[in-house]
Amino acid sequence: MTAKRATTLAAGAAALSWCLAAAAEVPRQVTGIQASHRAGQTFITFKEAAPLVTAEKVTWGEINKALAQAEDPVRYRIYAHDKPISAASIAAAELLGEVGPMSGYNLNGRNTEYLIAQAMIKPDKMGELTTGYNGFIYRWHMNHPRMDRYPIDRFVIDTKAGALKPGTGLFVAHPAKAGRRYYAVVSCRAGEANLKDFSPGNALARPLAETPGPGEPVCQGDGLWGPYFDYPGRRQVYVQWTAPPLSPRPMYFNWSVLVPPGVEKAAPVELYFHGGSYTYAKPNAKFMAGSIQIAPHDYPFSGWYGYHEAFGGSEPLSDGMVHNHTQRRIIAFLDWAQKKFPIDPDRIIPIGGDGAAMIAMSYPRRFAYVMVTGFESRLLDRRSAGRFKAAWGPKDPGITDEAGRGDWGWGELDKVVLATRGKDLPLFVCKGGSWGRVKGWGMGRGRLYSAMHQARQPLYAHWAWGGKLAPPDRYTQLWRGLDIRRTTPVPAFANSSLDKEGEGHGHTNTVYGWKDIKDLPGRFEITITGRESTFDLTPRRLSKFKLKAGQAVVWEAVTLPGRRGETAPPQKGQTVADADGLVTLEKLKLAGGGLTVKLTRGK
Repeated sequence: MTAKRATTLAAGAAALSWCLAAAAEVPRQVTGIQASHRAGQTFITFKEAAPLVTAEKVTWGEINKALAQAEDPVRYRIYAHDKPISAASIAAAELLGEVGPMSGYNLNGRNTEYLIAQAMIKPDKMGELTTGYNGFIYRWHMNHPRMDRYPIDRFVIDTKAGALKPGTGLFVAHPAKAGRRYYAVVSCRAGEANLKDFSPGNALARPLAETPGPGEPVCQGDGLWGPYFDYPGRRQVYVQWTAPPLSPRPMYFNWSVLVPPGVEKAAPVELYFHGGSYTYAKPNAKFMAGSIQIAPHDYPFSGWYGYHEAFGGSEPLSDGMVHNHTQRRIIAFLDWAQKKFPIDPDRIIPIGGDGAAMIAMSYPRRFAYVMVTGFESRLLDRRSAGRFKAAWGPKDPGITDEAGRGDWGWGELDKVVLATRGKDLPLFVCKGGSWGRVKGWGMGRGRLYSAMHQARQPLYAHWAWGGKLAPPDRYTQLWRGLDIRRTTPVPAFANSSLDKEGEGHGHTNTVYGWKDIKDLPGRFEITITGRESTFDLTPRRLSKFKLKAGQAVVWEAVTLPGRRGETAPPQKGQTVADADGLVTLEKLKLAGGGLTVKLTRGK
């Protein structure tokens, strides 16, 4: 327990002791407390003392109106103890947290895709979706006035029992150790808890057996579909309840999972990272017909990395540490999903913008390759910096992450890449200009692409006239004829003589293909195809042909006959592995029908 947490609990206990002695009016007591434990999480439900909403169906606008009209709504404090909790013993119990009214509603499940779908069915006015050259809908967001019409669902914590009933409160506890605990829920108003009429109705009569664990996401039902077009399959919404280290405090997050029809054996996963005002609800891109699509929701906004440790509390974010909660919870969801769905763990592909790139840099061994549909670079945009400040605290060298990076260094993608030179990143397939692009119209090769070349990491990027993405084949699931998995060796090209810059022809390494890779203990071999050019080559993600720093390597590059049978003299030489065990062959010449490169261990 941190000193800050201990101080908070001590203050809470002191306040409760004062409340015991006070005779002031207190809110009506809660009733019907129940608790169940599953996979490291305890779900505590109770009947609210003064519910603000009791209707079966309610919208976000109606909830906001009810909150605005409630002068001092009743809140609820949750306690835990290894002994039965009563009015006499509650001062010794642990205060786990406090929730407000409507804690049983999935308030964060709302999404802009629903608003767009409704506007397609019945727009508010003619031509609404085309207003501003389709730019109008991009202004809608989680708290846009139009969101008032969004129907809010109640949580499902047990798929057999269905959604919680109106007026039900919910708190999800995350026990740190195995044992048996009692729980109690007490209503409070204006900071004063109702301990005058404490009764068995707001405390468990028997302890609950618990074990620590990450928990399991719970299916909430079918997700958004249509209205006119969608990808084949069934999309369902899941809620993932989290606590440290997956979030700075007890929180919950929404996901959608789309499983295509007929998927029975291990299928690839497209892990979709939404951008801008979009959400998890209905991803706008799916490249493979037989892939399972998993979409996390970054709300509250975390920059796809994580939060300051004081996020959501009363203390300022002026010092402390930022943890990669978001990335960890995504990995935790994937671990669970691999047991739940027919997933091939070797073919998980992050797809999206900065978030997809960031998680691949942090967990490179988990992913086959990365599809970047367009970098956002909002970290460098002063107009958007406030959102990062709200999640991470001010940009300050004293606020670091667990790796010791300050000044938001965990979000500076080029610096992250340069710091991982000895770590094999997956192949980055990118559309559009680089993250941290340089100034100038159509200038694509910016900070990240330059860093990828410098660090000898595999990159394929096209940014001419906005860029073209090279997706995997919809039916074969192969990328340019290659079955790339998380353990598949990939070549990293750099300094190609055919790389171009400019708005009409910007690209890097898009002219090259490869095949016939052989990764053996004593030999590595690869055939490079493409147009006549020169380039540097660094083999990456080798599992068998591993080299130590300074180890000698003999290499040979043989030109394959072209259409007219032309060949070229073999290129050969000897070099040594660098400090990271990498070998880079510089200025290789590609001509004819391709180039077969072979590396063997020297003496």
